[in-house]
Formats: sequence, structure tokens, C-alpha cells
Amino acid sequence: MPYAIDDALATALVTLNPQTARHAAEPVRDAVQRLLDEEHARRGVPDATGALSFRALTQGTLLKEEFDLSTHAHHSGWTVGALIVDVKGMIHVNVQHGFTVGDALLKAVVTALQAQWPGARVVRLQGDNFAVLLVPSSGLPVSEEMREAARARLARELPAALPEGAHVPGFTVALLELTIEEPTHWQVLGPLVWGELMRAYTLEERGLAGGLQRRRLQLGGFVPGRADP
Repeated sequence: MPYAIDDALATALVTLNPQTARHAAEPVRDAVQRLLDEEHARRGVPDATGALSFRALTQGTLLKEEFDLSTHAHHSGWTVGALIVDVKGMIHVNVQHGFTVGDALLKAVVTALQAQWPGARVVRLQGDNFAVLLVPSSGLPVSEEMREAARARLARELPAALPEGAHVPGFTVALLELTIEEPTHWQVLGPLVWGELMRAYTLEERGLAGGLQRRRLQLGGFVPGRADP
């Protein structure tokens, strides 16, 4: 059966995304669709590239099970490894070959990373920036060897996504091992991981990383036990 909404609710929906609604032929429909898309992203529905949205990491439950299963998180810290891949000059691919080709290239990047590390989670941090998360349940340690493995796989598979003879873009590849000591609950992990992923990429992109980056964050979130009298 059809569902009706009143003007007040319709206006409230459109107001959530005023810039988008201003250019939409059906602003209410577009506003509802945007809300649905964002909720699906939070719940871990992959986007058009096949990667998980950053919202699944920062607002969703992507790491909940990983935290619950990681009993060592209460002792030596909760650790996650990551390989971050950023496509260089993506804007030139879109200008020269069109957005359809650009979208195909990004999808090929995700497919290559998923095939290389099938036990990991590939997350889209930004438009052309992806992270391969080596969560505890994957059993995969982060290592310097992953850098060349990623470059070799991408160089082998990406030409098929581009017109014949087209230039294959380069990549910025960063590596991170992050340990969070004494996290109180899983909700704190996502935003911290996202922030450190972006920091690791920025340091690599600026030539300041010096290889595999290792960091420990001390949260001190556990309540100490009662001392013996």
C-alpha cells in the first residue's frame, strides 16, 4: 500500500540535505534515498566499488565482532594491521576517459585487493583511497612485503579496466600496525582506527613514514580492581 507523509515531515527530510535537494527533480524522494544509502553503508552494505563504506567503520559495527572475539584486547592491547592504497591522479582518469571508466578502475582496485587478501576487510576511506584492514580474525599480520604484493597485483589487473594503451595510474601505499591498549568498548575503535589510517596515509604521501608505521594508543579505559588491604 502507498505511504503518505505530510508537508512538515517532507520539509524536515529535505532540510537534512539542502544542497542536494536544491538541484533534485524529486527532493523528498532523493532525501529518503540518501538516508537509506547512508544507513546501508553503516550496516556494512558494500558500495559500487565492492568496498565497505567508512561509515561502517566509524559509525557502524564493522569492528564489534572483532573486539568481542579478541580476548587478548584485555591484556596486551587490541591490534589491527592495514595497507592503505590511494590512486594518484584519479581526476585525470575521469577527465580523459570519463567517469564510467573511472568507476571501473576503482572497482578493479577493490577486486584486486580483495583477491590478494581474502580474509581482510577492504574499506573506502575517501573517493579513491582504500584500506585493507587485517582484523584479528583474519590471522594476517601486516608486513613490509605487502607493499610490493599490492603494487604487483594492481599492475597486473588494472590495465583490463582501462582503454587499450591507456596510462595506468600510480599509487601511494602505506602500511600501519595499530595497537589500542585498554579500549573500554568496541564503539571507540572505529573512529580511532579511521583517524590513524588517514594519518598513516598522509605521512606516507609526504615522504615522512619511513616504512611500516607502528603506533600504540593508550586509552586506559579499564577500571582497576580493588587493591588488597
